[in-house]
Amino acid sequence: MISVVIADDEPLARDELTYLLKQCKDIEIVGEATQGTEALEKILTLKPDVAFLDIHMPNLDGLTVARKLLEEDQTLMIVFATAYDKHAIQAFEVNAIDYLLKPFDQERVLKTVERIRQGVRHPKNDSQNEALHNSLMDILKKMGRESISAATGQVRAPKISKLAVQGEDSVVLIDPQDILYVYRENRDVFIKTTNKVYTTKYTLQTLEEKLASYPFFHAHRSYLVNLNFVHELVPWFNGAYTLILNDEKRSKVPVSRAYVKALKDLLEI
Repeated sequence: MISVVIADDEPLARDELTYLLKQCKDIEIVGEATQGTEALEKILTLKPDVAFLDIHMPNLDGLTVARKLLEEDQTLMIVFATAYDKHAIQAFEVNAIDYLLKPFDQERVLKTVERIRQGVRHPKNDSQNEALHNSLMDILKKMGRESISAATGQVRAPKISKLAVQGEDSVVLIDPQDILYVYRENRDVFIKTTNKVYTTKYTLQTLEEKLASYPFFHAHRSYLVNLNFVHELVPWFNGAYTLILNDEKRSKVPVSRAYVKALKDLLEI
């Protein structure tokens, strides 16, 4: 069996990853953590084969935890979880490091598990371990959307009270609490408020990261919805649902089958 510890401060993300990994008969989840220091302690105590680390966690971020773990255990395999766009995290695809984009995709998780199996069959040598450690610094450099403290080496997720978007003749500052939902059409991403739709240059993944401290749920590959505006959850087709919002137009947001369980758990349905 391949032993795994999952560290993520988001209950929905943690539950979703746990569910997907449990589909693999040779994977055993031996522990979970909700913040960085707890993750560090549990992993060092339980000594799993693999640690799944969220990039942003309280106390210690995932990258700091990874560096500390590698100093203690050179045999540990690490997989990062992140909401970042693939172009911003190409450094993850080096040596034994892997990454999973949020929301998790079952096919991608299975690919990660296969990489883990290969890692168990063919352990890293000293030169690979050194390259693995060095690649962590490359990851930090590539995350230009975050500010990095030179004193601590920790990554700080941006905290926003307003979101800047392009209006017709000016830049408009939107309160995230006024956003009903965010959606993507082809390559374009839009932000819907109660009375207007704004175009944004942000990717959906970037907006999910920026809005992480607000009650937004990734209901569909192309939708983020503000749960504060949800009025009804209506069955639709083939296990999918539709959310009816409480604005005047009773806006509708689709919930794909892959996200229904997480939403029901969140709403305690």
